[in-house]
Amino acid sequence: MAWLLLSFLTALCGIMILRALLVTERCYHFPFFAAGIFLTFILPQLPGIINDRFVDNSAIVKALVMSILCLAMCWAGWHFGMRSRPARNVAFSEKHLVIAAASMSLAGAYFFYQLGQLPDAERLKSMMTGRAVTYLFFAKLLTYGCAIALLCHALRPSKVTLLIILFDAAFYFERIVIAGRRGETAEFFILIALAFWFQRGWVVPRPAILAGLTVALAGLLGAGEYRQATFYTGEPNWKAVMQIDLGEKWKDLLQEGGPEMVNAAKIIGHVDQTKAFDLGINHWNWTVFAYVPAQLVGRSFKEALMLEQPPMFERGYEPPIGSTATGMADAFVSFWYFGCAKFFAIAWIMGWLYTSATRGNTATQLAYMLLAVPSILSISHFTHEIVIAGIHLAIFLVPTLFLASAGVRRARTLSVAKPAVFRSQRF
Repeated sequence: MAWLLLSFLTALCGIMILRALLVTERCYHFPFFAAGIFLTFILPQLPGIINDRFVDNSAIVKALVMSILCLAMCWAGWHFGMRSRPARNVAFSEKHLVIAAASMSLAGAYFFYQLGQLPDAERLKSMMTGRAVTYLFFAKLLTYGCAIALLCHALRPSKVTLLIILFDAAFYFERIVIAGRRGETAEFFILIALAFWFQRGWVVPRPAILAGLTVALAGLLGAGEYRQATFYTGEPNWKAVMQIDLGEKWKDLLQEGGPEMVNAAKIIGHVDQTKAFDLGINHWNWTVFAYVPAQLVGRSFKEALMLEQPPMFERGYEPPIGSTATGMADAFVSFWYFGCAKFFAIAWIMGWLYTSATRGNTATQLAYMLLAVPSILSISHFTHEIVIAGIHLAIFLVPTLFLASAGVRRARTLSVAKPAVFRSQRF
């Protein structure tokens, strides 16, 4: 049964990928993002787990059923969102947006610098706390500045916007090349691709799409050793990077499986037996964890705000350090198989943002660009990723756009031609 369900999940994923390759504009759609992370992160972990005698087969079957439901909801919710009424457009001053991009980039760069000054024991922990969390919270402003600058530059290139982009790219370079962060790598290239799609109708060629999927798969296989060689040792050891045997790691992954899907199967199997659902409490608890500073209100007050959750894992199981549980397990813990509705909601929101963005709405263009990676992490990590990111956008980006629109005449708006109006062009 497990192999049959894996074949069905693979076929569904393949169809969604193929649709994007046949019409390359669809590579910007959320269903392609979802299928891409399933193809490069979820599916490779499953064959080895099915053969693992230490993982209950019935739990694997349940995890596969939940995965199929969640991926299908990513597709269904997107199409409902695309049919929704677009958001009302607002005029923005390009000058104000460029100023906002520069200001946010500088602010984010300052906090990235402060993060880099922390002791290794504090900034390299798998679960950051204290000052590291605070610095990362504000460092995200650099991403917002980069996205705004890219939109402005794609519409009307200038030396100022190019300078802002290059400044931001230097910080991305450190996170991508030295720290080996897969999320930041995807984010940087998605921001560029979406900015030029929304403003100029440029599409990424098929070979580049396939190369991106290949790099994502290589990241799954070698990211840990790469970071160990370039980031955790203090000085990059490029010789050790060249010695990473991706072929051997691929073979091991297929034979042994991956920790994330083991976690997912363990969680889904245990919660299905106990019926101890959290009914979405985890979203509240993670919001408190992310946005209530213990340094100001005290740790005891912060902990008092959190609600008690039933245990996800059976007693005695410890998930590997640095591994995640996947959004499918997160959704199952909340509402059983009906938790797949979380992915319908995420896809609906992304579809609504996208259909508004392609009609020249600058605010929804930025929102879609900045929520693309959190929407992907909602599959590979936890569904609260997009909730936390959405709140962060509301706190920082909404006031910024309000100021950029204040007193602006429509004639001075940051305008965009609809992709349907002109022929798509390749990069």
